[in-house]
Amino acid sequence: MTMRSLAATVMRWRRRLAGRAWLLVFTSLAAPAAQAAEVPPLDLGVFPYLSTRTLLDLYQPVRAYLAQEMGRPVNVFTAPNYKAYASETQRGVYDIVVTPPHFARLAQREAGYIPLAMYTRELRGMVVVARDSPIQSLPALKGRRIATPNQLALVTMMGRQLLRENGLAAEGSVSILDVASHNNAVLAVQNGEAEAAITSSTALEQMPAELRNSVRVIAQTPRVPHVMYLAHPRLGQSIKRIKAALLNFPQAAEGRVFLHDAGFEGIRTIDEADLKSMDPYLKELKRLLETMQP
Repeated sequence: MTMRSLAATVMRWRRRLAGRAWLLVFTSLAAPAAQAAEVPPLDLGVFPYLSTRTLLDLYQPVRAYLAQEMGRPVNVFTAPNYKAYASETQRGVYDIVVTPPHFARLAQREAGYIPLAMYTRELRGMVVVARDSPIQSLPALKGRRIATPNQLALVTMMGRQLLRENGLAAEGSVSILDVASHNNAVLAVQNGEAEAAITSSTALEQMPAELRNSVRVIAQTPRVPHVMYLAHPRLGQSIKRIKAALLNFPQAAEGRVFLHDAGFEGIRTIDEADLKSMDPYLKELKRLLETMQP
């Protein structure tokens, strides 16, 4: 790589990282140096549902596997919040997105992203309270404070619907504490800032044991499709190879470990029915994207 091309690459990274929290892993050791000099890296954008450090550790096996299978470096990015991530997805910043299903549907319909694969485990929201809390049911939360992940999170939308179905819809029936991530929602319960939190079963399992064990579940939402991988159409002929690599990930040793440890179970193709099931959430998602402050 010449000094001019290296400088151009550095400037490209700086432009893309300016003004946003980020997560980036360099992969110069994951592909031969000659290949790394000939092909640009793949930028994998993971939605910010956990802390940056947790996401960094969690998606390291995916990054390394894709770099090896594709013979090119893979960078892993996230964003400071859900709205920033959605905006960057819609602008085509990421080559591949690892995104919740309602974001995936929006990216497919409005940004042209192409579905690749999804985790086989279904997504389920849950309401948790402190392990020693006397609260045993949703009606008992009346007048209490409930911490939720970002308003744009599908689990938050599902959780609020669950509250409404249990008579907690009227203003003043509960107080909502909107926080940045699933980690922060559960931390709010642990720290006494809220009596309950909305999170997902998968996210809870991926949290540190000390935090995970500090709460217990009192209610759950219905199940919906889980996190999806989509590719930007600019990847062209590489898309088929990326899809095949992802679908073969469960057969690789690192894939089996990742899927087990993360609780995702497996990977399968995305059906059109999976994406259409998210259509009822799009109107509210778009409204929030237009009205929420950055």
